[in-house]
Amino acid sequence: MDPEHPSRAEAHPLHTEELARALPGGGSHAFSELYARCAPAVHAWASLNVRDALRARLDPDDVVQEVAVRAMQNRASYDPDRAEFRAWLFGIARNVLYQALERLARGEPRRLPEGEISVELRSVVDTATGVTRRLRRDESYQRLLARLEALPDEERRMLLYRGLEGLPHDEVAKRLGLSPEAATKRWHRLREKLQQDAIVLELASA
Repeated sequence: MDPEHPSRAEAHPLHTEELARALPGGGSHAFSELYARCAPAVHAWASLNVRDALRARLDPDDVVQEVAVRAMQNRASYDPDRAEFRAWLFGIARNVLYQALERLARGEPRRLPEGEISVELRSVVDTATGVTRRLRRDESYQRLLARLEALPDEERRMLLYRGLEGLPHDEVAKRLGLSPEAATKRWHRLREKLQQDAIVLELASA
């Protein structure tokens, strides 16, 4: 099976979390296999966050690559007993995006200089690049992304926070100014609304 396009069973969160337990001591090949499973969700998340005029200055593909590099560099800090891999990875993704926006505000380059990429990191970048190229060619994914970008603001933020970042309902509720019960109900309604798209089930956490 192509690690850039795992089956739904292989992309199951429990299976990914089991694989992530070997992350702290793993090499670039093991990390690349793990990141390939999450890269489509990171790409969708970056695309939904980097919108409109900002897209001309910050490419979501670059965010996916930089998240891969940063996560690989910091893999020894991952503790599976303290956090799920998805939550840890999207914590890095948020930092990458915030720092990229700060660099743009200061007029600094948005891409990592080539000299900072080691041979080991290059293989990770190549994996991220392969995933983003596949997604750009995937017409069903592009149609889905357009529909997600057109969602009402609260639904789009719900998808970002709960579906892609995998934040708990209590945290989602705080960010949206809702009660935990209301946040849970609205997430389930949103999943029902989007469940006709199989790829949503692969991108979103349970």
